[in-house]
Amino acid sequence: MKFSRRVIDTPPYLFHLIDEKRKAVEQKGIDVVSLAIGDPDRPTPNFVLELMEEEIRDPRNHTYPSYKGEPDFCRMVADWFEKRFGVRLDPAKEIMASIGSKDAVSHLPMVFLDPGDCGIITDPGYPVYQAAIGFAGAEAARIPLLEERNFLPDLDAIDPELAYKAKIIFVNYPNNPTAAVADVSFFERLVAFAKKYDLVILADNAYSEVYFEEQVRPISIMQIPGAKETAIEIHSFSKTFNMTGWRVGFVVGADHLIQAFLTLKSNFDSGVFMAIQRAAARALSHPQVLAFGRERTKLFKDRRDRIAAALRTSEFRFQLPLASYYFWVRVPDKYNSSVTFCADLLEKKGLVVTPGVGYGPSGERCFRISMTAPDERIDQGMRRLQEFAKEI
Repeated sequence: MKFSRRVIDTPPYLFHLIDEKRKAVEQKGIDVVSLAIGDPDRPTPNFVLELMEEEIRDPRNHTYPSYKGEPDFCRMVADWFEKRFGVRLDPAKEIMASIGSKDAVSHLPMVFLDPGDCGIITDPGYPVYQAAIGFAGAEAARIPLLEERNFLPDLDAIDPELAYKAKIIFVNYPNNPTAAVADVSFFERLVAFAKKYDLVILADNAYSEVYFEEQVRPISIMQIPGAKETAIEIHSFSKTFNMTGWRVGFVVGADHLIQAFLTLKSNFDSGVFMAIQRAAARALSHPQVLAFGRERTKLFKDRRDRIAAALRTSEFRFQLPLASYYFWVRVPDKYNSSVTFCADLLEKKGLVVTPGVGYGPSGERCFRISMTAPDERIDQGMRRLQEFAKEI
């Protein structure tokens, strides 16, 4: 039996490997605290569940959905987008539903890349960006995200030959894994860069609603004049409403970009279950949504501050997260490998964090901590990390 090159050449998914290592340690009878995966520990809010109960009993929602997304889904997303970002979108042409943001991330490169082409990704970055470019038969070129630049890529340092060769560039702000945010100035430079080199920007904005201070409230690249013609922005309900298992999101962009994505996607699947579409879209304007957002912000800000205090006590180096669920932390100087550090931490203290090299070579000296565990498990995990720091 022979497998395709896309399977042979693609490494196992990072979080699958982490889960397997966690299970192996648990089988030894060790209580393992996992602060590795960004899956919200709180349930989907009741008001979303109530909306879903209504929609799932509606017989109209049990037929094949629209490949592009139901018209009322697109209309409600457009209303939310204008209120949230001040950007008007044509719901009939410039919005498309997706089966979560990972669906869009993994398929969009196939819209623009042929075998032998090139796409640019940031390093460190979400591992699926590289895999998706590889599945299209193309080459992924990495550009570094450096702490001294607040984890924003230096667009001026990109070789013009590479920029002209590339057809897409992935960006992700708020960023996973570094928790950095991008401002208007950066997105203006990025749009100008994309137009100069005829690139399509794939802007992953899955964490747009997870932030801690109003002054760093994440923006949309669509707020930049001209961005709509050269960018597709990817959104998710997973983090916004603790709906990771529901698998629903959307993409926005100019009509010709959305239509190209629709051509590809309509040959892969039959769209998002209509009951989920309508429940998710209605949740965006629900009377309880603001209170839920404030509660979530307080929860994660409290967790952030407790984790930061614990890291400072043990003299770990990090930047305080401005958004997303993550801390990006330097491994102690004793370690040259994030994998070795994380493996020792798991074996000796039963604590799972994510090795930074899993996000690219630039992450070799870092590890990622997720805030999406119950408070008592986070506190347990921080005590174990502090104990480990004293022992090394």
